[in-house]
Amino acid sequence: MKIKRVLLVFVFLAASVAGLHAQTKDTPSKNSVVMNSFWDNWYVQVGLDMSLQNPYGHNSSHVFPKGKTFGLNAALGRWFTPEIGLRARVNWENGIGLLENHHAVWVAPFDQKGKNMDKGGYMSVVGDIQFDIHNLFFEYNADRLWNLQVFPRAGIVYNFGVSKGSPLIGIGIGNTFKINDRLKIYLDAAYNMVSSGFVGVEKDTGTGSNSNGYFDISVGVQFNLGKSTFKRFTL
Repeated sequence: MKIKRVLLVFVFLAASVAGLHAQTKDTPSKNSVVMNSFWDNWYVQVGLDMSLQNPYGHNSSHVFPKGKTFGLNAALGRWFTPEIGLRARVNWENGIGLLENHHAVWVAPFDQKGKNMDKGGYMSVVGDIQFDIHNLFFEYNADRLWNLQVFPRAGIVYNFGVSKGSPLIGIGIGNTFKINDRLKIYLDAAYNMVSSGFVGVEKDTGTGSNSNGYFDISVGVQFNLGKSTFKRFTL
């Protein structure tokens, strides 16, 4: 099954599970709204990232180990309402020797193990529009231990290995697990589509299931800045 189809099915199943979970604990409220000042509900994230390259014309079943890379990510975000937030995220991949995959050959320049890392790996800067599934369909609960999000994203990625950049669009799911009012653990997964420039060629490599792209999985720590809850007003 193609990676993007698996991701879309995963999003649907995860949202369904989240709904069943929330139904057992929350009661929808039709007579309340929540709001806060602009300076509230900001957060930062730092974590580790694993990417699985799926370049055009290559069998996705071989991403282990040929397309696997590791890196770091950091993000700054804000929830404008309990349901909708924005996040700016930077990811530096395949640039740290300690995290090198010595079998990787699917990161341009192709079939030259280690050369991409020697030149600095690749870096992406993206913006995510976050939709909180729990809060969209059920009552806002500041004490909920697990929240599920889905997010479309857009941005750019630059491959230092071939000195070429590319626009990037993608879709993903996110999870946050509350430790306390200041600290959460996050786990994200997304599929990112890029142009042929990312793999060092200047030609049309198609769209859809055969386009250039990569799957990434991130895990790390989220620190809430200032007030992280919303005020409730009954209408």
